[in-house]
Amino acid sequence: MIKLAIIKNTTVIACILLFLFSAQSFLAIRSTSATFDEGQNYGIGKYLLETRKWDIMGCILSPPLSYYVSSLPLFLAHENQKVWRYEQAERDLNFLASVDILRAHELLSAPENNNDRLLILSRCTILFFGLILGYYVFRFSRELHGDTGGLLSLLLFAFCPNMLAFSGIINSDLLFCALSFIACYYFWHFLKKPTLKTTFYASITSGLALTTKLNAVLLLLYFLYVYLIHCFSKRIYSTTRLFIIFALAAFILLFSYGFNLTPYLQGFQLRMLQLDAGFKSYFCGSYSISGWWYFYPFVLLVKTPLPLLILFFATLLYYLRAWRAKWFEALFLLSPIIFFILLFSTSKISAGVRYLLPVYPFMFVAIGTLANQNQKIIRLIAPLTLWYICSSLFIMPHYLSYFNELVGGPDKAYKYLVDSNLDWGQDLKGLKKYMDAHGIQKISLSYFGTDTPQRYGIEYDWLPSYYLVNPEPDKIDTTPRTRYVAISATNLQGVYLEPHNTFAWFRQFEPVAKIGYSIFIYDLSKLPPIIR
Repeated sequence: MIKLAIIKNTTVIACILLFLFSAQSFLAIRSTSATFDEGQNYGIGKYLLETRKWDIMGCILSPPLSYYVSSLPLFLAHENQKVWRYEQAERDLNFLASVDILRAHELLSAPENNNDRLLILSRCTILFFGLILGYYVFRFSRELHGDTGGLLSLLLFAFCPNMLAFSGIINSDLLFCALSFIACYYFWHFLKKPTLKTTFYASITSGLALTTKLNAVLLLLYFLYVYLIHCFSKRIYSTTRLFIIFALAAFILLFSYGFNLTPYLQGFQLRMLQLDAGFKSYFCGSYSISGWWYFYPFVLLVKTPLPLLILFFATLLYYLRAWRAKWFEALFLLSPIIFFILLFSTSKISAGVRYLLPVYPFMFVAIGTLANQNQKIIRLIAPLTLWYICSSLFIMPHYLSYFNELVGGPDKAYKYLVDSNLDWGQDLKGLKKYMDAHGIQKISLSYFGTDTPQRYGIEYDWLPSYYLVNPEPDKIDTTPRTRYVAISATNLQGVYLEPHNTFAWFRQFEPVAKIGYSIFIYDLSKLPPIIR
C-alpha cells in the first residue's frame, strides 16, 4: 500500500509539472507575434497534404512532419487559394527554398485567423509534442534513477526557458528534439532487450524523427555507434535487427513524402549549398559568413540557466567516479551532447540555441542521477532548483530572449547574440501595447521578421529592415520622421543589413524601453540630433 501511494504521489507531481509547463508555454504562445520561421512555415502542410505537390516556396526547407502537424488546425478554415499560385513556371532550387513574405502576410491576415486564433491552435500542436517530450524525460529518468530522479529531471524540463520557448513555435526544432530523444529512449530498450516489440518501437520513432529535420539522418549514425560499442562489450555480433530498424525508418521517411524522394534530396542539396556558402551571423560585435568554431559552446554557456550548468557539471563528476558501473549509461546520455556541440561547431552556420535543443533532454535525464547521491549533494540540489525556477519565472513569457547572468541577463544580451537567440520577430504585440499605453499613434519602425505590423494596428514609418515591406517604396528615407523609433535588436546590430552600421548611431544610447528584450524604443526628443 505504501509503495502504491508513493507511485500515485509521483504520478500526481509529474502531472502537475507537465501542467505548469503547458501553462507557461501557452502564455508565451498567446502573447507573441509570429516569429520569423513561422511566417514561412505557416500553412505549407495543408497545401502538401491536399495536393501532394512539392512546388511552392519554402516546401523543401525541412522534411514534412512539422508542416503536416502544425497545419492541422488550418483545415478548419478556407484560405485564399491564390496564395499558392505562382507565375514562375520553373520551380528550381532557389524558388523552392525562398521565403514568400506576401503569402505569409495573406494567410496570417485572413479573417479566420482573427486574434491569431489559427496561429495559436497551430502552435498548440507543437506544444503537444513538448508535453510528450516531457513525459519521456520523466519516464527515462525514472527508469534509470527512480521516482525522485524522474521528478528532478521533469522539473528541470518544465522550467527550462529554451524548452518553453520552442514548444510554442511552429518549427521543426522542437519536433526533432522530441522525436529524436524518444527514438533514443526506445533504442536504449532495444539494446537492453532486442525483442520484436522494442525493435518495432525503435523503428517507428526513428522514422518519425527522420521526418522532422534533414540532419536527423545523423541519428542513425549515433545508433550505429552505440550499437557497435554495445555489441563489442557483450560480444554479440548480429546486425539483423539494427538493419530492420534502419529499413523501417527509411520506409516511414519515404511514406511521409508520398514515396517521392525528390524534395528530400533537393533539401539536402540546398543544405550543402548553404554550408558551402555560409550564413550571415553576428557574435560579440563581429560579423561573419563562415561562423566561429566556439560559437555554439558560447551559446550553450549563456543560453542555459547557470543552475542547470552547475548540476550538469556535478553529474559529470559523478559519472567519472562511477565510470566502471555506469560507463554505458554515461556513454549513451553524454555522447549526443558532445556530438551535437561538435557537429555544429564545425559548421559555417552560426545560428542559434535552437540547433542545440536536442542536448537538453539528455542533460535533464543525466542530472536525475544526483537525486540518489549523498545528503551533501542533495542539499546542493534544493537551492539550485529554486534558483532555476526563479530564473524561468523572471523571464516569463519572454522565454525566447532568455540569457543567464554570465552576460548580464537578457537586458545586455544584444551585445553578444541576436537573431533566434534573442530577437526572432516575436514582440509586435508587445510593441502595440506599449504604443497604446504611451499614446503613440505612429512610430518609425525597423522590424526583423516575417509578420506584418498592420495586423496588430501598428501605424509606422518604414526604416531599413529585413523582410519588412516598405509601404512607400518610392520613399527610402533612413532618417526617422517620428518622435519614437522602434528597432529590432537584430537590425540594431545590422546583421542582415547593408551596411552593418545602419543603426550604429543608436547603439551609443540607452533606449527608453525594451519590448520583450527584442525591440528597442528610442525617444528622439531626449537624444541629440541624428547625424546622417
